[in-house]
Amino acid sequence: MPVTRNVAWDGRLESFKGRDATHYVTTAAAIATTCAVCRRPLQPDEPLSLSVDIIESTAPDGTEYVTFVDYVCHRQCSEPGLTVRRAPWKPADLTPLAARMLLTQQPDPGNPGIVVPVLAYTLVPVVAFREHDGELTSALVSILLSHGFQLAMNPDYTDVLDQATEVAGSCSLTVTGGNLVTLNIDGETVYAEQLDPAEPDDAEWLEQATGEGSVLVIGGDNLVITETVLDVDAAASLGTLVIGKVTVRF
Repeated sequence: MPVTRNVAWDGRLESFKGRDATHYVTTAAAIATTCAVCRRPLQPDEPLSLSVDIIESTAPDGTEYVTFVDYVCHRQCSEPGLTVRRAPWKPADLTPLAARMLLTQQPDPGNPGIVVPVLAYTLVPVVAFREHDGELTSALVSILLSHGFQLAMNPDYTDVLDQATEVAGSCSLTVTGGNLVTLNIDGETVYAEQLDPAEPDDAEWLEQATGEGSVLVIGGDNLVITETVLDVDAAASLGTLVIGKVTVRF
């Protein structure tokens, strides 16, 4: 039973994740906040265990898809484990998570900064695919990269702002007259959120997004998004953080 830092895990995971197995283990533990069994908070450095459910399926074009669902527990609550099963292929039942914020870009010292509206976006669970016995590849990251997004290896927001460029025209962020915000890729809506201009945070973000004409989208796998937290460190270290400026349309 391998143990990475304070997390015990099933060694069979390495046959699926390869050299990224230990990163996957530490990322899962970093993201988790409560025990999957007893639901009590997880404390730093206490003994933990990781269980992973893996679902394999084959798409009609022959591409092998692998879905990972992980559970982090106190070690006293559960031993590490791994289950693998095959299932008929179907479009993954994914849950989008998003957070909005405003960042300030300072092009030159002494000059007033530029306010940049940001939408952070991810999907859970993580879905990966393998072609011709190659490495596992993130489905979400692959899609975003194919539309002009870039990998961001540094989670520092200053570097992210400096690096981000415009993505392909097939991606857009639409704001309707009713303040419905949708993120669209190839004509498909991948995220939608109804904003309330009576709420100061919503109103300020809408004003900046519509005035600026573009929104910085920070996406990919392994983003930690809650009502109070946005953490992209794990995504950057695992090479699953992508960024791009998306045009706002009305």
